[in-house]
Amino acid sequence: MTLLRLMLRNTIRRPVRLALTIGGLAMVVLAFGLLRLTLDEWHSGAKAAANNRLITVHAMSDSLLLPLAYRERMAVIPGVQLVHYGNVFGVEYRDAKESFGAFAEHMGTFFETYPEVILNESDRLAFLKDRGGCLIGWKLAARFGWKVGDVIPLKGTTHAGNWELVVRGIFHSSNPAIMGEGELYVHWQFANERLKTTAPDRADQVGWYVATTAPGVNPRTVVAAIDATFANSFAETRTEREQAYIAGWVARAGALLDALDWLSGVMNGIAALVLVNALAMAVRERTREYGVMKTLGFQPRHLVTLVLGESLLVALGGAVAGLGLLYPAARLYAVMVAGGKTVGTYEITAETIWLCLGAMVLVGLLAALWPAVRLSRMTTLEGLRHRG
Repeated sequence: MTLLRLMLRNTIRRPVRLALTIGGLAMVVLAFGLLRLTLDEWHSGAKAAANNRLITVHAMSDSLLLPLAYRERMAVIPGVQLVHYGNVFGVEYRDAKESFGAFAEHMGTFFETYPEVILNESDRLAFLKDRGGCLIGWKLAARFGWKVGDVIPLKGTTHAGNWELVVRGIFHSSNPAIMGEGELYVHWQFANERLKTTAPDRADQVGWYVATTAPGVNPRTVVAAIDATFANSFAETRTEREQAYIAGWVARAGALLDALDWLSGVMNGIAALVLVNALAMAVRERTREYGVMKTLGFQPRHLVTLVLGESLLVALGGAVAGLGLLYPAARLYAVMVAGGKTVGTYEITAETIWLCLGAMVLVGLLAALWPAVRLSRMTTLEGLRHRG
């Protein structure tokens, strides 16, 4: 009990220094937490991918198109339960700064392929009946103040011309990492009809197929069968499980993600230096006190406990303050990173919290190491003679 009281009194003895140290550690925790959120956001799609969905794109490049006729050939491959397809539907609202993710999908299979989409039945039926209608995520609706029934004037980028789409439904997603809530969807047939006039060379083609495998079927055998079906054709395919496909996109940014991992380690190193400096000053100031304590019977282990406890208290104080700042900062960070476009989830998970706390505990232990070793080796006479 005496050690605990001494530990607390030593910690708060210099309130200005304590506040500055905790503030510095809080900034490090905040930066570390935002880096972890960024890494989690990049990897969230692969983690949340469905096991029974396969993505098929052109073997040469994801940007090249595949014939619509491939759908019928894929549908009869053993193990394939459903075949869906779609294209990017690039549009802008008012100007280029107000663009967002938009896709033209075959709505006959859309809702069955993506059960993550949550939409009330009346809006779903209204959307399916109106080929000139669109479906938007609630985040996109909130961004522009759109409501069901509104007519949205859009300028096409990948699909040239001006478009006027009627909002027929606003959906939520049970899995935003896969089906974002800041996107717009239109009928593929509606967009394809316009292409027949404006860009006939791109009509009746799709950007990707999504094959859903039947229960109990090994997706790997279906992957091989799909690519074998179109081998040596003028448009060969590359098929991957949804998880592997998303992971491939993440891997293309591997250097950036590795840099973020290293940077998060540097953040912890900075935190350790901040705390080591504060502890070193505190121990130097109290060296004579520690010498007096030794004459009163305190053992080296008691002094080490005092230093270690003070270091952990300050480190955890910084962790708590940093996590408190992380919650509002994460929302602001998501908007800033999106640049006015689709906003990611950037959810603070339990794993992120424990990583921040664990990192600070490790920093507290490392920071106390040198002062503790120095005290444990100090003789009573050295302590009493010290002036500082």
